[in-house]
Amino acid sequence: MGFTVQDMLDMKLFQKANLLWGKGGIGQEIRGVTIIESPDIVRFISGGEVLLTGLNAFQSCSPEEFRSYIAELAKKKVSALVIKQGRTVDFMEEKMAVIQEYAQKTETPVVEIPFEMPFREILNTIMEHIFSEEVIRLKYFKTTHDNFTALSLSFHSMENGVQRIVDILSKLIGNPVALFDQNLECQATTDTRICEFEIQPDAKEYSLDFYSNYKYRRQEITLEEKPEEKIGQYLVRLNVMYNARMYLVVTETEHPVNGMDFIAVENAVTALKQELFRQSSLADLEKKFQSDIMNNILNGKVHSIQELRRDSSLLGISMDAFYRIIAFNLGYGSNRVDLNDTVKYTNILNNAIAIEFPNVKIQNDMDRVIVIQEVDPARKQEEYRHELKEIVMKIQKRVASAKKDLKVRAGVGRMIEGIEHIPSSFKEATDSLMFIDILGDKNEDSQSKIMIFSDMGIFKLLCQLSDEKEMMEYVPESLQKLYHYKKQQRQDLILTLKTYLEHNQNLTKTAQDLYIHYKTAAYRIERISQITGIDFDNPNEVLSVRIGLVVCKMMENLKK
Repeated sequence: MGFTVQDMLDMKLFQKANLLWGKGGIGQEIRGVTIIESPDIVRFISGGEVLLTGLNAFQSCSPEEFRSYIAELAKKKVSALVIKQGRTVDFMEEKMAVIQEYAQKTETPVVEIPFEMPFREILNTIMEHIFSEEVIRLKYFKTTHDNFTALSLSFHSMENGVQRIVDILSKLIGNPVALFDQNLECQATTDTRICEFEIQPDAKEYSLDFYSNYKYRRQEITLEEKPEEKIGQYLVRLNVMYNARMYLVVTETEHPVNGMDFIAVENAVTALKQELFRQSSLADLEKKFQSDIMNNILNGKVHSIQELRRDSSLLGISMDAFYRIIAFNLGYGSNRVDLNDTVKYTNILNNAIAIEFPNVKIQNDMDRVIVIQEVDPARKQEEYRHELKEIVMKIQKRVASAKKDLKVRAGVGRMIEGIEHIPSSFKEATDSLMFIDILGDKNEDSQSKIMIFSDMGIFKLLCQLSDEKEMMEYVPESLQKLYHYKKQQRQDLILTLKTYLEHNQNLTKTAQDLYIHYKTAAYRIERISQITGIDFDNPNEVLSVRIGLVVCKMMENLKK
């Protein structure tokens, strides 16, 4: 056992310290020491550290936010928490109560020190006791780092360096190594026995005894030739470009993996990420070439039949087949997302579509994903509709696994014959997306939505409008009064009206959909009636209000 919490408390420096809670954990080994200057430090904690804090880093945290932070801290299994009080911190009593609960539950020692004791002195003293054990590891880290760096720099532009990196790592650690993509398809392996992989339900997080940027798991597997013998397997998750995941897998067929091996793994992972980035950049160049061709076809920018034949040949699609365009995008609910998040989530959507929609052409278009799908003209519309709903629900499931509040929406153009008519189906698909929030069908998963252009009826006429003054002619005066209502409740009232009409004026369903009380929904509808004078018993007026809501949504989209 190395330097423990008890050893720390026995030091002269801690003579005036007071062990508040967590006495049962004083035998824990200390593997690091960190001063908490920001709550975000929890992301960089690997476990086994002594954390030093005056709690002023949490000055702006509410008790609920602080409890959430401590819950994340509990997963890291730190060795001890050293606190000094003296500065004014909001909700100090509540926060100390949270720390007490955490200490007693996890048996993590919480030590209070005098305010005048400098953290820097504590940090330096602890480091002096644990650093000597790290010297060999630091030297080995540099050696492996230099080797993998040199290997990465030696790759030619078209060479796939992934297999070479995996081979070198396997030689360094003396065990088989394999790399799998996010669909658990093998991309490289040093042992044919390890070309299939699955994450076991009982796979446990594995903490290294040094700082790591990566997450490890450990599970036990059996090989076909020795089904009675369980062997250890370590997996490291790599986050590569556009939130794609890969897994580096080390299997203990020869001997147990030790700390020095993990240092080699760390450097191999860094080298793999660099190589995967290089490969992705090359693939992006090829995609951009195809994307430019698709963009020209979708927007009718191909000016001759010869150019059309060339482009269709480069894309690998037929000139005369039947096609349908589907435009996908994501709904974010009430969450705001910046440009970086939009790009990330759109790529997640693209990947999900590519998995569930084989043999289609896919293009990212800003915050949309456009699909050119070849279809069978003899197939009934209802059959196609059912199949599409099933596929969209599968796409929704995949997208939600990355971020649960993302909602998949699909606008579908009509079937056309010949790629020269693709622009008309593309416009219909994008028009369908514009109306999807008001007219779209919710799938059985209650998350994703579909809007097929041919189902839009009279609303197809509205797609031809682009002038705001013309659009306002379709918004009844009663609804205009609501949109011009200056008070804070306007948006709630507009949303309630839209939901109320979607549910055929059923207050119970309206309240359930909006997660509000029945009486609140009833009050809002009554307030809407007072402001607008809408007669909900008049079907013609209700229809005009529904059309007006659609037009208002169109104007919002145009302004965006």
